[in-house]
Amino acid sequence: MYEIFNAVAGEMKKDASTNEITELIRKHISRRQFLVGTSAVGVGVASLCIFGCGSNGNAPAPAEARQIFVANALGMVVADPSRCGTCRRCEMACVAYNPNQAPTGQTQTQYSVSNVKVSRNKNFGVAGVPVNGSYSDGDYGNFRTPQDTCRQCPHPVPCQLACPQAAIQVIAPVNARVVNLSLCIGCGICVAACPWQMTALTGTVLASTTKSHKCHLCNGNPECVQICPNGALTYQPWVDMTKVIPPRQTVPASIQVPADVAATCSQCH
Repeated sequence: MYEIFNAVAGEMKKDASTNEITELIRKHISRRQFLVGTSAVGVGVASLCIFGCGSNGNAPAPAEARQIFVANALGMVVADPSRCGTCRRCEMACVAYNPNQAPTGQTQTQYSVSNVKVSRNKNFGVAGVPVNGSYSDGDYGNFRTPQDTCRQCPHPVPCQLACPQAAIQVIAPVNARVVNLSLCIGCGICVAACPWQMTALTGTVLASTTKSHKCHLCNGNPECVQICPNGALTYQPWVDMTKVIPPRQTVPASIQVPADVAATCSQCH
């Protein structure tokens, strides 16, 4: 499989989009090779093979099936924009302490981008630059700066299912959705798969040292929560916020969770 991804990297432009990456991968690998060779089940047809939805029953099973149903996280970082003073101490703490707060058994790399997002909302809020000239949040609006934190999504987890390497896993003790650095190849598909843009890359797409990173809850004691002087971030028991928080970006259709896969969740909860 490394030969395939090396071939993909050799043909990829520096500014390649997620769709271009996907097409290159498809060019170099067949569906059967992908399912068997990566030991991972991707979004789409591969996911259907696990559930049996839309499958003809003849598709080959991967050597080790992707974990589709995952336990809910036990906690989450909750933001209160009314308390945020935009000091960005949470971002600095996340970047500074991440190597020392790696999930159990992993060696974390030094990040340059925080897993909690404040600065990107400082001027215009989550909505960004308004097209109609009407400002709402941010310094150009009501001075309210929303902080973006990982939702620790319930299944089907968008970034987890989109990853072609099964590199996003549920890690104890708090069941956070965590990037397994030994499996991540830095393709960036998870970045495009998160509706709230909460995953990020440490470098350019598919570079040898590039890895994806996201909030792993610091083993249940988030540094961003500890450092906030205003109590704008708190660590609370997990609840599903994915239905009430508007998405920040449109996920490309090629990596969206298929409707018939998402519908199977009703069979479990």
